[in-house]
Amino acid sequence: MAYTRIHAIKTTLNKALDYIENPAKTQEQLLVSGYNVDPISASVEYRMTAALAREIKGDYAKTGGADILAFHMIQSFSPYDKITPEQAHELGKKWADEILQGKHEYVISTHVDKGHIHNHIIFNSVSFYDYKKYETKPYKTAALLRKVSDRLCEEQGLSIIQNPNLKQKSPTHYEWEQHRAGTSWKAQIKENIDKAIEAATDYDSFKENLRKANVEIKEGKRISFKIAGSGQERYCRGDRIGEEYTREKIVARLAAPKVRELQKEEETKHRGEKNADSAPQPVFSSYDKKVEWEAQRTTLAATKELAAALMTIRQENIQQENDFEIRISGLSEKAAGVRSTMTELSGKNQQYKNAAKYLIAFNQYLPIKQELEKQLPFRKAKYARLHEGELAAFDHAAAQLEKLGVNTNVDPEKVLTLVKEQDGKVSELSAALKETTAKIDALRQAQRIVKEIYQQPKEPQEKRKERENQEL
Repeated sequence: MAYTRIHAIKTTLNKALDYIENPAKTQEQLLVSGYNVDPISASVEYRMTAALAREIKGDYAKTGGADILAFHMIQSFSPYDKITPEQAHELGKKWADEILQGKHEYVISTHVDKGHIHNHIIFNSVSFYDYKKYETKPYKTAALLRKVSDRLCEEQGLSIIQNPNLKQKSPTHYEWEQHRAGTSWKAQIKENIDKAIEAATDYDSFKENLRKANVEIKEGKRISFKIAGSGQERYCRGDRIGEEYTREKIVARLAAPKVRELQKEEETKHRGEKNADSAPQPVFSSYDKKVEWEAQRTTLAATKELAAALMTIRQENIQQENDFEIRISGLSEKAAGVRSTMTELSGKNQQYKNAAKYLIAFNQYLPIKQELEKQLPFRKAKYARLHEGELAAFDHAAAQLEKLGVNTNVDPEKVLTLVKEQDGKVSELSAALKETTAKIDALRQAQRIVKEIYQQPKEPQEKRKERENQEL
């Protein structure tokens, strides 16, 4: 099982990258690699990608996103898991690739200096693929990281927590070790709360039961718990322990037996009031109403399915069963052609994007480089120190342009125009592909419904007439 977490980097990107790439922690950087970026120049590359995104998409400061430079993901394995540093590194790559979908540059390093192996992944907040900012959502992003990591760990035969609550924060390794030993203080609190509720008659007796079980309660905006004398330093909020351990849920659980008793009394009352010759009167509950609503909803959904299938059959001029396969085959061939064209255009456009990124940086920092050359010898060193970051970015951009074979005199605006045109073509193709695949899905759905209708057993003529007469 791997502990996972994510946090934003707003100001200290260089320091964060230096930390995760520390040779002492990564077997002399043998356990450091990058996706679509050289780890050595990652900080510069991230900023260049962000600058290119601003040129094409606009300034992210207007939408409140410019303050986040990168995100830092951590994947820490249990010391009980038999996993080598190399295996952990590859598993971390798979984790990052699935989370980021190949759209963000990242640096991954595997640290082996602690009692447990752990991965650090720092990825660019701006996508080099579509220039969109990576958006995190409270709980949802953390739950996604944990879910994907757990699945990958399970595939590798590593330990995971069964049926985890993905809305909760991942457990620390201390808590995991306690969990393996059966002594987790969260598990102890849960058990004590469950027993206290079962034995309680009201909320006050519930608190008294917990006090006797050596569990302290802190009541404020949220209810919190702590086992006295257990070494647990802080109170833990009920919602961090589990969904059923908030104040509201505990009160509801305490009231549940009384509600059931009232329901039984109501049912007995109804049975006593019925007449000897009358049919039993049902006692309706919220569950009955829900079932009734579900039945109505399912019928409506089935009707909508039939209507959609009929529309597809008419639009595609389906006359016989073989027409479905003919239409699907033709559309599938068309979709394959569109995908191939998109891949080719995207490949060419990536070259334009790289050229534009380095040309923008080259021209942006060229005045500083020229000013350095003008400095008197005794001032040159000081000027270089003051503009170390900009000069490093200029040198990196110049080297990359030389590697790409791009003349530094090329106007970046012309390349940007090409990038925007290519992006527009790819967007049009993407829309066409989406429309084609939607037609294929609709045809397959209609084909399935038609088959189901034709496979239904025919109703005997006598029974059909009898049913029709009854309906009349």
